[in-house]
Formats: sequence, C-alpha cells, structure tokens
Amino acid sequence: MSKIETVIFDMDGLMFDTEKIYFASNSQTAKELGMDYSFETYSQFIGAGYEEEYSGMLKIFKDEALLEQYYNKAGETVLDALLNGPVDKKEGLIELLDYLKAENIPAVVASSTHRELVLKLLDRLEVTEYFKAVVGGDEVPNAKPDPAIFNLAFEKTGIVNRENAIVLEDSKNGLLAANGAKIPAIWVPDLLEPTEELESLAIATMANLHDVIDYIENKNK
Repeated sequence: MSKIETVIFDMDGLMFDTEKIYFASNSQTAKELGMDYSFETYSQFIGAGYEEEYSGMLKIFKDEALLEQYYNKAGETVLDALLNGPVDKKEGLIELLDYLKAENIPAVVASSTHRELVLKLLDRLEVTEYFKAVVGGDEVPNAKPDPAIFNLAFEKTGIVNRENAIVLEDSKNGLLAANGAKIPAIWVPDLLEPTEELESLAIATMANLHDVIDYIENKNK
C-alpha cells in the first residue's frame, strides 16, 4: 500500500469558504445587468479557469460587450469581498495542516486563481508558512480540468512517485484535472451535491478536511 508523502491542496471551496463569495458577487452583478444567472450557471465553472468560464458564458449569453461589463464589475466586487470582507477557513483545515507539518509531509497549493491573489489570501488567513510551494492558474497554459496545474504542483513537491501524493479537491473540474495528472484525489464536497460521477473520480469522499487526517494515518501505518 502506497504511503502518502505529499498533499496538494486546491484553495477555493476546499481550504477557504470562498465559492459562496464568488457566487454572491457574480449573482449581484448579473442581476444589476439584467442577466439570467443562476447557481446552475455558476456551478458549471467551479474550479475552472477564466478562459474556459468565459467561453462557456459566451455560449450562454452571446454578448461580448455585456460579458465585459459583467467581468469587470464582478471582478471588483469579489476582490473587495475576498480582501476586506469575512473569509472563513473550511472545517479541519488548520488541524490537517498542523498534522502534515508534524509528520513532515510537504503541502503544496494548486489553485485556478491567479497566483498573486492566492498568495494574498494565504497570507490574510495566516496559513502561508504551511506550504512548500504555490501554483496559480496563471502559471500554466491551460486551467483545470486540464492536468497542467497538478503536473506542475507535483514537480514542486519533491517526491518521485505520483501514487505517493494525494490531491484534495471540491470541484468536478479539479477531480478531472487530478485524474488527468494520474494523482489520486480525495473529494471534499463544498457547493456541489454528491453524485456517482463525482465520487467515481475520487479514491475517497470526505465530509471535511479533518477526516483526511485519519485517511493519511491509515495509509501510512
């Protein structure tokens, strides 16, 4: 049985309770612009990068000028909320990070969000010290569900075998990316309801990050 030698963390919706902030900001902006925007629309792009989301949104709304207004305004709204409003850590995050630190298991962040914002949020939530490396969505040519971000993150872990790593994800796009990178993934649901399809993409489904500690302990006995 392969031991866990490193853990790769998604950020939004996995480490921090930010997906609901993105959705609220997007919904507010869409309403102001008269756009028919729903959670179903939003959920298609959870974990994806900007280019994939924009392409999908253009197919839905078919108006580049409208989308330019939408992204400019929503971007300002969500940035203010993330940097100045309340942002909660997800259940079990600090316990898991403390456990990994005590066990000398390196942790890396791989987020579709731009690196600069990732670094600001890690600093604001006071968890920067726990991570060996950080990879942002702007550092790879293609965002999740493309595996590029996890391939790069794995390179930064310093270990040799991918079966000795795990990815922690909350989104379908993230699970697909981990599968494409051939790195085992644990799904910790956030806004998406459990489905057979999503569970089939993961080696395990956990209710929260604290449960990941027990999983790693059992694997590393």
